[in-house]
Amino acid sequence: MKFGVVTQGYVRKDGDELTRIKQVVLEGQATERYGLDSFGVSEQHFKFPTNTTAAIDVVLAWVAATTERIRIKPGAVVPALRHPLAIAENWATLDTLSGGRVDFAVGRGNTPKTADAFEVPVTETNARTLEALEVIIKAWTNDEFDHHGTYWNFDQVRVTPHPVQSPHPPLSLAAVSVGACGLAGQHRLGLMGAANNLEWHQIEDRLRAYRESWETGTTIAGATPSADVSMFVPTHVASTMQAARDQAAYGIVEYTNRAMKQDLRNHELTYGTTKGMDTTGQFFDNFDGLMELTPLCVGTPDYTIEKILRLAEYDIDEVVFCIDYATHGELLECIRLLGEEVVPAIKQELAARDGRRSAANAIASTMP
Repeated sequence: MKFGVVTQGYVRKDGDELTRIKQVVLEGQATERYGLDSFGVSEQHFKFPTNTTAAIDVVLAWVAATTERIRIKPGAVVPALRHPLAIAENWATLDTLSGGRVDFAVGRGNTPKTADAFEVPVTETNARTLEALEVIIKAWTNDEFDHHGTYWNFDQVRVTPHPVQSPHPPLSLAAVSVGACGLAGQHRLGLMGAANNLEWHQIEDRLRAYRESWETGTTIAGATPSADVSMFVPTHVASTMQAARDQAAYGIVEYTNRAMKQDLRNHELTYGTTKGMDTTGQFFDNFDGLMELTPLCVGTPDYTIEKILRLAEYDIDEVVFCIDYATHGELLECIRLLGEEVVPAIKQELAARDGRRSAANAIASTMP
């Protein structure tokens, strides 16, 4: 299992956006320094003070330029908002300059306000995302190509440079609902899931939908299929439970409720119904409810280890810790605790589990 960090660059009341965006880069550097595997930011628009991470290709270019090893993970690019040829150029360039460290993920976006401002009908965002991904894959895997689709049409273009990774960076689709997870599987894309609004049984439902759809799915032309699953988990680690709660609980509760309302509205505008959007079945108006019912990791290293080991039973390939709301210094300490205490203990226990499983299988194979 791999482990990463992602942030939306939340701006606190005692901070400012100019300072915060620079701090995000420093947190990316800390992610590498403390031995984690990836760092990402999510593309969010018009939500101040929630975030400062709209131009994620710019932010992650700074992170890539000041690190050497970690994977660069957009969480995720929203291709419905711009021309896919521009996206292909920007991210191929970043893959080249980073030495082939981009894990590319796309999502339809999650706010009607963003779609309206960019003059894109919400009902078109799924279709635009998939067609844009077709264009991006063509751009990365062909010297010259044409495209004639519903939303974009052009002849004889060549994107340069091509990505360093051949034939292209790993591909994932960001998904929250059961239907969206199934959509990722239908196209044999990796799944970038999010656990922030989900109870444990709802995570199971989504992973089941993804894996069942993947088995009968069809790979997008020119793409390399991926069955990798990453799961974003809201996290804040501190030396004591109370300290962790004091530093980040207020922001997590507010975000959870706001995000569920957004997702509900987005789903209703897209499909004309709220059916299937079970993340909004109940609103978590209290922190204790979130801690009890979801994979939320806010507490000591030992508490976080226990929660992630439970999540590991779902056969997750990468856990991405979503950090925000605390001060920059507290976030750096969170990253340190994740890298020095949480992740090593999880890896040790998972290795021990594998050893016990192998031993049991070996014994079973010798029995008549």
